[in-house]
Amino acid sequence: MRAGLFGALLVSLAGGFAAQPQGTVLTATDIEVPHLILRPAVVEGRVWLGLRISEDSSRVERVDAVWLGSVEFGDSVFTLSVQPAGMSLLVADVPQVEEGPATTVARFEQVLLPGAALRFALGARRYGLQLGGTDPNGCDTTVTLTDGTLSQPLYFPEEFLVSCDEPHFSVQWAGDLDGDGRLDLVTTFSPKYSYYPRRLYLSSAAADGMLVGLVAGLDAAAA
Repeated sequence: MRAGLFGALLVSLAGGFAAQPQGTVLTATDIEVPHLILRPAVVEGRVWLGLRISEDSSRVERVDAVWLGSVEFGDSVFTLSVQPAGMSLLVADVPQVEEGPATTVARFEQVLLPGAALRFALGARRYGLQLGGTDPNGCDTTVTLTDGTLSQPLYFPEEFLVSCDEPHFSVQWAGDLDGDGRLDLVTTFSPKYSYYPRRLYLSSAAADGMLVGLVAGLDAAAA
């Protein structure tokens, strides 16, 4: 699985339009899949933390990350080497996340569909994530997070200056990453089939009256 030249250029262009948080987040897919021509994030010289998920626990650990380059069919291909291996997420430059225990309530991709909210339970707290909009092509879709008391929009189609073409919305991970007992999310909300903007939202970074705050991102093309 490799990103095409068009996808690589899309990453470069889209990254200049969308507001970018200071931190970086990579999902297991971003770690495991080779990247063609462009490395989607600078990893060397940064402190990286990885989320390790086992059957009955989750833990944030310090990791070492480095890009390994090769040439295939005349193109540069980059793979990310992470030690120790087996991490479900990587984060850098996110001060709210520290080494120690974490909680996972959803670890595999969950796709958001019209009319069917995703539900997450974290301790006694209950959360819902749902789509809004009326366009049958999904071009006016919004995404809203609620805990039954507060509601917070997380995505508007105007966020990215990328044309609407088979938009897709999913959650890569949900749980408590910052240790405050409230919901954190890693998402991919995109207006275009070939564009995969990862976003990490933490409850400890939420502004007054909000549920979460955006702390890290990654703009990636389809692989």
